[in-house]
Amino acid sequence: METSFSAFAPASLSNLGPGFDSLGIGLSTWKDEVRVVLIQEPNFSVSFDPTGCWSGPIDPFRNTASVSAMHVATKAGYEGGARMTIQKGVRAGSGLGSSAASAVAGALAMNAALGSPFSKTELIASCLAGESVVSGAVHGDNVLPSLMGGIVLVEPDSPTTFQHIQTSCLLHFAILLPNIEVFTEEARSLLPDHVSLHSAAIWASRLAQLVLAISNGDLSRIGQLVMEDDIVEPVRARLIKPYRDIKLAALKEGALGCALSGSGPAMFAVCDSEDSALRISKSMHLACMRHHIESLAISDHVNFVGAFSN
Repeated sequence: METSFSAFAPASLSNLGPGFDSLGIGLSTWKDEVRVVLIQEPNFSVSFDPTGCWSGPIDPFRNTASVSAMHVATKAGYEGGARMTIQKGVRAGSGLGSSAASAVAGALAMNAALGSPFSKTELIASCLAGESVVSGAVHGDNVLPSLMGGIVLVEPDSPTTFQHIQTSCLLHFAILLPNIEVFTEEARSLLPDHVSLHSAAIWASRLAQLVLAISNGDLSRIGQLVMEDDIVEPVRARLIKPYRDIKLAALKEGALGCALSGSGPAMFAVCDSEDSALRISKSMHLACMRHHIESLAISDHVNFVGAFSN
């Protein structure tokens, strides 16, 4: 019988206000699964499990999971091939790190199939190689939290350089995923090429304050600071018609803060308990419905484990 090796990688929040390309959080509810069966022939094939929420490219050189898996295979000196099956739990164009989750799960599944020669840290480059197929560049703000779990601060120009931010608080989120497609490259093309020195200084201060608030477990300050991005989010919010009403609904229901995740359309609200996250997620869903747009609304929390294989 053929032996199948599986890996699971979670969705993630990214940017979190002033943390553009540098701050991400692993989530607990939505995950991608990648299954790998090794074969003797030196080629890779990709298929999608029909029970997943989405299917994408099956060309192994255009799929994030297979590109990361091939990177691991090359690094390990493996000369055979593999059949890969992807079960998507994170919809593409969600703003929740869909491509990163597949890239991470693909790398971990191949690593497991080859006897786990590499640690998670040693797999970062392979995961980033897979993610770059979709994003067009090497970004770590979704890859690192999906792979490593927790709250991660990553250097945009050197995504293998990262730090976990330890926190004393239980971060709860209300998360809304509207049925709108916003792809990263399109959303990124709208951003300004340059900002003033004054704006950059304010941005740096706000990101530093956000990291400190997370470390101190200051929920109120975290909520306030995720709404203090006046460079990236105002531009991307134009792509999401119900953005303002969703945000107002969350704040009216008691959210400590509300913002886009990544390039959107997903939005998240910072909450002080699981009960409030459930209540706030429902209010965000109703606000979206008033614009005649379907959505998924959940409560979630930080995933401190990250990706894993079995």
